[in-house]
Amino acid sequence: MNRVRQLATALAVTTFVALSSATAQSAYFGLGGGVTVPLSDYKDTDNAGWHVLGKVDIHIPMSPVGVRVDAIYSQTSQKAPATGNTKVAGGTVDVVWHIPTTVPGLKPYVVGGGGVFNYNAGGGSTTKFTWAAGLGASIGAGPIHAFAEARYISVQLTPTHLKFVPLTAGLSFGS
Repeated sequence: MNRVRQLATALAVTTFVALSSATAQSAYFGLGGGVTVPLSDYKDTDNAGWHVLGKVDIHIPMSPVGVRVDAIYSQTSQKAPATGNTKVAGGTVDVVWHIPTTVPGLKPYVVGGGGVFNYNAGGGSTTKFTWAAGLGASIGAGPIHAFAEARYISVQLTPTHLKFVPLTAGLSFGS
């Protein structure tokens, strides 16, 4: 019976701490889109394309570091003689470091993390580990912020990695 009480107490304390920290954080939900720029071997086979991005940013009060979860869908057109489109979709979990600045409302940041992306060039699809890193900035006051960013994304395909840069602009909403 003593072990049951200890386990229940530990569970209650853990739940209280988790709920307290979750309510102390603020979340922003964002939508954006822009140009996808293929790099390396990818640029030899495809033209620039477009992408859409959805994201959730969790800001930790009194800390320059936050967490972000995002998802991207990108499409590029294949160069002649090939026809068709290359589709890349996936998501990452990232650490975001907000660079301190004295300009009110301006929040530059560095973002980096990893996840999985699915690659489909028309001949079947494959899902692989992906890493990403980039720079961005948001500007705004209150619950609405505009953001713009550039990230380098590398999908770990074999034998060569699929590398591209999504240039994204959008809006974030939250508290």
